Amino acid sequence: MKLKPFYLVSITILLMLIGCGANDDDGTVNESKNNASGKEIIIGLDPYDYATIPAYLSKEILEREGYDATIQEAEVGILYEALSEGDIDVYIDIWSPNIQKAYLEKYEGDFDIIGTLYSGAPVGLAVPEFMDHINSTEDLETYIDEFDGMIYSVEAGSGMDQTTRRLIEEYDLDYDVTNSSTPAMIAQASKMIDDNEPIVFNAWRPHTMFKLLDIKMIEDPKDIWGSDDVQVGAVFDLKEKAPEAYTLYSNMEFTLDEIEEWLLKMEQDGKEPAELAKEWVDNNEDRVNKWLEK
Repeated sequence: MKLKPFYLVSITILLMLIGCGANDDDGTVNESKNNASGKEIIIGLDPYDYATIPAYLSKEILEREGYDATIQEAEVGILYEALSEGDIDVYIDIWSPNIQKAYLEKYEGDFDIIGTLYSGAPVGLAVPEFMDHINSTEDLETYIDEFDGMIYSVEAGSGMDQTTRRLIEEYDLDYDVTNSSTPAMIAQASKMIDDNEPIVFNAWRPHTMFKLLDIKMIEDPKDIWGSDDVQVGAVFDLKEKAPEAYTLYSNMEFTLDEIEEWLLKMEQDGKEPAELAKEWVDNNEDRVNKWLEK
């Protein structure tokens, strides 16, 4: 199984963006945001496939509304900093209150939360379905030898990685954490499940893993993971600068199934996010108009 990764943006490139302005899709450089016409908007996108749905759909919608919309890709921590400094206008993948708790606390008061894309997204640890005796995080220490004392997690420093390490402390688990990109983690899980080998790893919805792998999430009696709402953060002046964008992001919402269907089209059919966005907007005019309050 192969998921499409997104390129990370380095601190160096971020500093260049701050000094020079973000690149348009054609490679040209925008003028400083201080000189923006009010019809420009920069959308922050982190390296997770599910985040492409609100990013590319909103880009397509706003361009049809006359905006010059640019998607700026970066890792989560860089995007929080960029949003707090006003170097992007919106960040469309804020997981609150659990997964990105550290970032939300660090940048509290530096931007607005203006919309919720979907609620109650389950996040935690998963094991193969064939492991009938593993149903709770509390079972992990008892059967530590089966897992070789290893939990597989996503990118080091991400909100999910931080929560995984806190969970190990709270449950007093004698486990180590192996970090990798999300595609690499899923590939490892797929291989081990195919070989009928035990594995415990980060899992969440929306994601195609629950449609493509025979897995189950295990219980978290201490509620370390909880469930999150996925929200949109925006600069404080977005409503004045870009009223249509403010209205759109205030009203956009999805179901988990809708996002996972989008992801399957990317993964299995080789569809690009921009292509899917155009198709979706063409076929959902009434819903788009409702989001725009037309």
